[in-house]
Amino acid sequence: MSELSGIAGAANVGGNPLTVLLGGAKRLGGIYHLDYDRAIVITDDFVKREAGGVPRNGFLLAAATVPTQETKAPLDEDEVILLRVRGTASLPNESELVATRLAAMRDADIREQRPEKIVDNLTSNQIQMSAFECDVLGTFYGETVARKPFIQWGADIDNVYSGARYFVYLPSADILSFIASYPERTEEEIQENKQPDLIDLGVVRFASTRRRAADAKMDKAPVNVRVTDFISRKTAVLGMTRVGKSNTNKTICTAVFEHAARTNTRIGQLIFDPQGEYANVNEQDKTGLRLLGLGSDLVHIYKMKPNPHDDQEFPLAVNFYDTDELSMIWGLIQDSLSDVSAAYANAFKAAKILDPDRTDYPAGSAGDSEYFGARDDAQRGQLAFYAMLAKAGFNGPQRGFSILFKMNKILREALEADRPGQIRLVKPTQGLCVVDSPFAAHQVLRWLSERIGEVVAGQIPPQYQRLDLGSWQNCDAFMAILAAYDANVGTVVLNRVKTLVDFHDPSSKGDLADRVWDDLVAGRLVIVDLSIGSDHVTKMLSERLVFRLIDKANKRFRENQPNVPIQIVVEEAHNLFDRDKARKSTVQDDPWVRLAKEAAKYGMGLVYATQEVTSVDKRILSNTSNWIVAHLNSDNETKELSHYYDFAVFADGLRKIEDRGYARMKTFSGKYIVPVQIAKFDHGMINRARDAAGLPAVDPQ
Repeated sequence: MSELSGIAGAANVGGNPLTVLLGGAKRLGGIYHLDYDRAIVITDDFVKREAGGVPRNGFLLAAATVPTQETKAPLDEDEVILLRVRGTASLPNESELVATRLAAMRDADIREQRPEKIVDNLTSNQIQMSAFECDVLGTFYGETVARKPFIQWGADIDNVYSGARYFVYLPSADILSFIASYPERTEEEIQENKQPDLIDLGVVRFASTRRRAADAKMDKAPVNVRVTDFISRKTAVLGMTRVGKSNTNKTICTAVFEHAARTNTRIGQLIFDPQGEYANVNEQDKTGLRLLGLGSDLVHIYKMKPNPHDDQEFPLAVNFYDTDELSMIWGLIQDSLSDVSAAYANAFKAAKILDPDRTDYPAGSAGDSEYFGARDDAQRGQLAFYAMLAKAGFNGPQRGFSILFKMNKILREALEADRPGQIRLVKPTQGLCVVDSPFAAHQVLRWLSERIGEVVAGQIPPQYQRLDLGSWQNCDAFMAILAAYDANVGTVVLNRVKTLVDFHDPSSKGDLADRVWDDLVAGRLVIVDLSIGSDHVTKMLSERLVFRLIDKANKRFRENQPNVPIQIVVEEAHNLFDRDKARKSTVQDDPWVRLAKEAAKYGMGLVYATQEVTSVDKRILSNTSNWIVAHLNSDNETKELSHYYDFAVFADGLRKIEDRGYARMKTFSGKYIVPVQIAKFDHGMINRARDAAGLPAVDPQ
């Protein structure tokens, strides 16, 4: 049906392009009532059977035609109305027909014969009459674009006739594909002589029962959608577990990869993978997205325990002892405590342990003194912070760690006597010391904690009477972290920090967000394997990464640099989007809402898959352009879904039918919801995408 890609048949140049829509169509009946939103179609059982059945939500075409000359004679009014079957309707003489049917059935039962054997032909024809109630979806009408006939669409009708002037048709398989894929080509593309890149996403499917559709050869009508609909826009993939959400996402990701290769465009894709399903070749698909980059540098996989011999895998964790990344690490710790409001926890989060900026202080000697004092306090806070990490069970690096701090001579000598070899004096005139391992920091802080405890209790042993701990006790950053370290007033901070141990890798270097951003700018497919680690770490990692990516894209935007197209794919999105768990309400607090509301101008898109529509912030749903919806088992979920487009029409079927891959789809370019059986993701898709990228085919084994 490629000839109908917006042009509606080059063979009919000079003719009426609408007549092509009725090619191969089967006449079903006529319309006896029509208004702006609804039509009642009259037909009979014989015609329905010959046409291959009329499923609920099926597409019908209504046109003022000359019977048997539909594709020859011009259409009266030059329009074809698209209808969608809602259900049955009553005929004006319905009560008489019911009485006749009851009598025929009673007599047939008594005589033990079929009803048609005991009634005359006229009565038989009457009792087979029936009607369908249909939604009026809109109007196809003819235009000329770039001197070629074009089938235009209007999402309503602009006139209503009371007379019985419309015949109703079941479209052929080719025309059904055209309707489901409309518009395969837009006016702009025709004018600019461009061909869109399309995904064969599946086939049209109106019912769970497919017997009559198969008999009528109507079960293979392909649904072609635009790859560009899924780039830099928001896409919802909704449905219960095991109904094909991941299958859909893999198909879309592979198509975007192939599109980027064919158009020589860098499109970065970031997949948050909670089960490791995308990061590996799994038994279900016999293939995997990682194979898109095999033998190239096009796919990077970040995971907690990467294979050092696999050049596609990189460490997901960060080195909490990387002092160059203290700002990022401290931010992670603060994020992990965002829902903790105890006084000592608030003091901990407010501790100023980052090195101060000299420009924040006045010029001159007074400013110098204030700056160096703040720096000394920050260094003592850093000593306490890294000691706390050691206490919480974070493994230390083999080399490259050192923390500077000031300690007076008397205190230093007492520490050395009790804990020999833990500190190293680097500038005696300034009392500047260093610890060379987290273990040493832990030992020093434990000793200081004991001495300060003795001062507070007023029970100082004789050997420590000369010690001056005032500068340490007056350091707010140090004391705030010491309180959490000692855990005398509460353990929530220390316990929360312990939950981040899975996210620590002493061999990792740099900020994960920087590495991922570089990958996305280069147009790579990035898979973040979140299958190892607590839910809390998963949520925090994902949100922080998205925040950083948005900030980097915003910076690029403000600097008037071209946008970098980026797709972010979130599996099991209800675990990340849940507003009750996240306790976030403002746009700035919620990275996913920021992504939905702000990121379009940065060229950033979002694909989120979830079984809980109600867990998704309404601000995200309201900014969603593409919807692919499979089985949902709760009326709470379908009620929420019913607020968008006309998904309310499909609510009952979505709850009732559980067939895998059977979805109702509305795309950005699409004009109406299309029921579709999503194509199964397979290795052929992988190799087609690799071929587009100039890579050889690979064996999934």
